[in-house]
Amino acid sequence: MASAREQQKRRKTLRPHPARDQIVDAMRSYGQPISPTRLAEVTGNTLGSIAYHVRTLLAAGVVELAEEGRVRGAVEHFYALVPVNEAEINDPLVGLQKLCGVLTLPTGENGYPQPVPLDDEARAQMQKLLDTMRPKVQRIVRETAKRAAAGR
Repeated sequence: MASAREQQKRRKTLRPHPARDQIVDAMRSYGQPISPTRLAEVTGNTLGSIAYHVRTLLAAGVVELAEEGRVRGAVEHFYALVPVNEAEINDPLVGLQKLCGVLTLPTGENGYPQPVPLDDEARAQMQKLLDTMRPKVQRIVRETAKRAAAGR
């Protein structure tokens, strides 16, 4: 396993690549550990290509091996994005960013997507938006539960 310093160095030299961007986006959207086989199905890339790019992301410390499982007698590996900060993962505003697909944005330096931390102004604006959405979402869920209870 590469040291944190080696991973940081590799991450800085990691160049944009459409397949890696697709992998990171798919992993972010999926929200739980995912196998290269499933990533290949989701992205439409070959398993060989996905496996190569997952190893590259693993070496750079962007993803980590989350679990292993047996599938038809073989060991299947499941990978997850490396959480930068556990508190951020459970932050509802970060969840809103994830839902809207803007957890990361390409940087001007090398174009590779980087996390976008929210400043105080952005947090206040997003909290206000979340506060206006919450009652509407709660109403929709309550109505769905009523319909389900009524057998519709």
